[in-house]
Amino acid sequence: MYYYGNETIMSLEQVLRLKASEIRILEWVRTYEFLENSYGIDEAVPYFLEIKCEEGQVKIRKNRILDFPEYSCEEEATFQEVDEALRVFHEWAQEILAKKESQSK
Repeated sequence: MYYYGNETIMSLEQVLRLKASEIRILEWVRTYEFLENSYGIDEAVPYFLEIKCEEGQVKIRKNRILDFPEYSCEEEATFQEVDEALRVFHEWAQEILAKKESQSK
């Protein structure tokens, strides 16, 4: 985990353990652009995710990495409740991890 200003940066595995109460406290979380492989070496992932509490809503984004640090938003959703947003955020993280694992086999 890494803090940069008001942004918390975590691995995809770490965000899967996030709870709604932690999102409310942290307010803005995004995932790393890299994923550690079984040899301890960082490998690039094609996406990073963001979840951000804004006034009266929670916004999540799935961003495709183009040529780092350039990226484009591929999916964005807004929710009234952190629990709802976190459920979709976790689904996106699991999808990215599953794709990365299937590519490494």
